[in-house]
Amino acid sequence: MNLSTIKPFILQSEAVRGNGENAAFAHSFESGLVVTGVFDGCGDIGNRRYSGANDRTGAYIGSRIAAFAASEYFEQNFSKKGSSYIRRTSAEQLEYVRQLKEHISGKLDEVKKRLSRPDEEACTELPTGVSITASMSAGNFTLCNYIWAGNTRGYMLDDQGLCQLTTDDTDINSDDAFAHLRKRGKITNYAGGTGDYRLHSGFTVFSRPVIMINASEECFAHFRTPMEFENVILQTMTEASSPSRWMARLGEILKKITGSDCTIAFACYGFEDFEDMKKYYTMRQIRIRKDSIDLHRGADEKILKQLWEQYRSSYYRSKLKTKY
Repeated sequence: MNLSTIKPFILQSEAVRGNGENAAFAHSFESGLVVTGVFDGCGDIGNRRYSGANDRTGAYIGSRIAAFAASEYFEQNFSKKGSSYIRRTSAEQLEYVRQLKEHISGKLDEVKKRLSRPDEEACTELPTGVSITASMSAGNFTLCNYIWAGNTRGYMLDDQGLCQLTTDDTDINSDDAFAHLRKRGKITNYAGGTGDYRLHSGFTVFSRPVIMINASEECFAHFRTPMEFENVILQTMTEASSPSRWMARLGEILKKITGSDCTIAFACYGFEDFEDMKKYYTMRQIRIRKDSIDLHRGADEKILKQLWEQYRSSYYRSKLKTKY
């Protein structure tokens, strides 16, 4: 499966321009590695403002520092032709993830020291969720490593529909995306906090055309069902004439629905161009509308739950086995 001519791209929508608490990056390296990352500043936890950073919140600072550190790590170590990240043993890849975590933590700690007085350094919070995808083409396959912390999710989208690969770090509803939309759990693991955190890692292989997605919580948290999130992605794609118009329309809809900061990254494999990708997903878009979305109109909670249960097995068909 060859890497698409469609470059990885990012949508960032801010509730208040210039004050969004999310950050992101996307790279296509000479080595063949494609890396996308979304960092979801935890506003509820990191709402303290720091005069030493133009009165920005801890969440605003944390997401940007973590994004910079992760981007820097991959660029310094795996950007050049001949360098290898994915085609290594599992133990070596896990060591790379450990090094990545140390690099992110080190940059966050440096900033904490600059922002805080010695007597308050231990309570300085620069909290952010993390969702990173590192992938590359290998013949007819796409090799992929998802890395995450918090409830910033990693998905994949193929002709069978949307699939959540990562597991939310929350105290409730970690395995029920429908329930999560009705009662959000407290985030139990995130970068930039006052204690240590886990950076989860999972590896998978795709043998068909696929879009890999990193999404901040607000992208998916305001729909009535997970099916609606998939439908919005597909509908805006199939109606758009280019990736940029797709992102513009998707951003408009997400901003209208959420009223919050939304950040989402896409890495696309196995497509000749954008038109080829649209054709690939046309039947899936028709199917989800017929089997689910058209039945949402006027539906009560009982019907929505039934529709979710029909969708659920596909949505969770490839959950990653977490490694650290």
